[in-house]
Amino acid sequence: MSDDREEDLHRFVRGCAARDGNGDGDDLPIVVLWGSRGSEGSDLLRHLQSVEHWPAPRAHLDGERLPTDLRPHRVANQLAFQLGRRVPRFGRARFPRFFLGMGAVREPLDPDSGPGVRDARRALITSRLRNRPDGRNWVRESAEALAGVAGLDGPVTNVVGLAVDGVVEVVRTISLLRSAGMRWYQDGLGFRTPDPADALVELSVQEFLGNHEWVDDVLCRAFVADLRGEFDGGVTLYGRRTDALVLLDNVGTPAARRFLTMLSEQPDGSGPLLVVAASHQRFPPDAAERPADWQPDPLAEASTDRWSARRAARAGSRFYPVWVDPIDDVPPTAGPTRPEVRAETKRRDLRAAQFPAVAFAHRLTAAHPAGLNMVFETFRRNGGVPDHGDGAARYDLRGVLGMEHSTGRSLDDAVFDLVLGPWANEIRRGLVLMAMTVDLSDAAIAPILNTENQLVAKLITEFRANDLWVARTVADGVAQPPRMHPFALRAIAHRLGREGGIAELDLRWDQAHELLRIPAAARDDQRAVLYHELALGRLAAVATRLTEMFDPVDPRYWYELLLQVAVAPLARPDRADGANAHWAELAADPAPETVVTRRLVAALQLHTDPLGDPSHEMCAIVARELGELAGHADAGTAFLLARSSEFERCWNRWHSRWGES
Repeated sequence: MSDDREEDLHRFVRGCAARDGNGDGDDLPIVVLWGSRGSEGSDLLRHLQSVEHWPAPRAHLDGERLPTDLRPHRVANQLAFQLGRRVPRFGRARFPRFFLGMGAVREPLDPDSGPGVRDARRALITSRLRNRPDGRNWVRESAEALAGVAGLDGPVTNVVGLAVDGVVEVVRTISLLRSAGMRWYQDGLGFRTPDPADALVELSVQEFLGNHEWVDDVLCRAFVADLRGEFDGGVTLYGRRTDALVLLDNVGTPAARRFLTMLSEQPDGSGPLLVVAASHQRFPPDAAERPADWQPDPLAEASTDRWSARRAARAGSRFYPVWVDPIDDVPPTAGPTRPEVRAETKRRDLRAAQFPAVAFAHRLTAAHPAGLNMVFETFRRNGGVPDHGDGAARYDLRGVLGMEHSTGRSLDDAVFDLVLGPWANEIRRGLVLMAMTVDLSDAAIAPILNTENQLVAKLITEFRANDLWVARTVADGVAQPPRMHPFALRAIAHRLGREGGIAELDLRWDQAHELLRIPAAARDDQRAVLYHELALGRLAAVATRLTEMFDPVDPRYWYELLLQVAVAPLARPDRADGANAHWAELAADPAPETVVTRRLVAALQLHTDPLGDPSHEMCAIVARELGELAGHADAGTAFLLARSSEFERCWNRWHSRWGES
């Protein structure tokens, strides 16, 4: 994990948790670390859990380990057990309000079970809160029940911060329940109740009647009120100036999502409870529905000021999405010694001679953390990270996705499974086709949805809306069409490009692109048509159409289209023989049949795909062909010559010496 990310997160969270800062100390952001599966969000949460000398309670839960039907108050119960542990220079956080509420919910009351049942329950509650044997026994029994709800086995001496392991300790706990605990219930239900025992009776009744959302809300408010009481309860030996910290991993899972949503809706905020969550999906749900308003801040730039500035556009929401590892979509002309490459080389204890291989991996994965690790694991498994100009290299970088990964399968299969993650296997075919589209706009994915049944089609649209393997960018305040993460796209495309395609999905390369090309032609989407034509290897047709569209006066729009078409995936970039149509075109007679040559199109597509041209041999050909094309332009000559120079500089960067250390 990157030390920079750890430092950035620690700085940001410390700033949020400082209670002696300005503003309302209880109006805290709910930080959600965004990152696709395999990102460092989970590692960063564990880092926060392990940071030494955090002077306040901390708790950590993984949503994937919680039952899907677990109610919010039971999630709070698990957290309260952790937050109630003794902390040096703080003591224990105690949860008497929550303890009483949990006791009421544990014994649902049927209001129609007989005359006077409410009065009888009220009298029982009052009796239990007296310092008598039956009251002390009730405290111990309730403690054991709460421990069982939290999944703890064996005897307990401390439950949600309350001591229950001796007569003196239980007496003190009963006193706290009768004072701070009961006082809160006079107004804790949202209305005034002169006798707080009546409020607890009502809580039992509503639990019996199945009004679970209301009950959960009351208990979650009691949970926060307890923690707030510990911070605001007067003078303590040590000043409590740092918020308690709850770390929730995989917060998009049902139980964690329901709890955090309820916490976010508390009218008085959730301070002094600072929540830092991690999600592989766009969370909260509004982020998927209004992506332009919910663009996350990079972790290095995250701050409470930026959170506050964005709240108005987000309907006052307290959620604050933060990118852990945003996509680093490296331009094809980027050099091999850029700062990110040097940093990654140093982090992995590699040499300067390995800069090109590191730059290749960085660009192939778009800097996805798990992706980088998977690529370097594959390097090591197949002879190590190659040196620049190593004639004895045991493998061709173009074939890395087909090599054996540490899982024993090919790397492209391992990546495909990482992308699919917890989603139903039924959407696997849809994901393959999504990786083949020019983008994931409604029009582009309509042919995919039309080949699936309604249930699978809905799952595919949910994946597109929510999963962070789908990139959503905003330009000038307008959300752009979503698209697959570059690493996911490249790995899935490589898997489909194998001989015979993906047999278990009955899907082949040519079949997939024809399925998408035909509807694109019907809606006159020239970019998509050319994209799929090029993916199918129809270089002559693409070159002819681009020649027809070429504008010699102002070629800027045409050039942008050329670049968008050239990102079309290659079926088998690792096949560098005459069977590969692109290499055949490059070896053919250079005399062009059209103004826009096949050589330009072929070389640019190979250069655009990191798997197609890892050594950057194609940039010299692209530079030469663009220079020739400039001779056919009028006012656009200078523009095309400038673009040609960019590719010349790319070739120079990749074929110059940069030292051995």
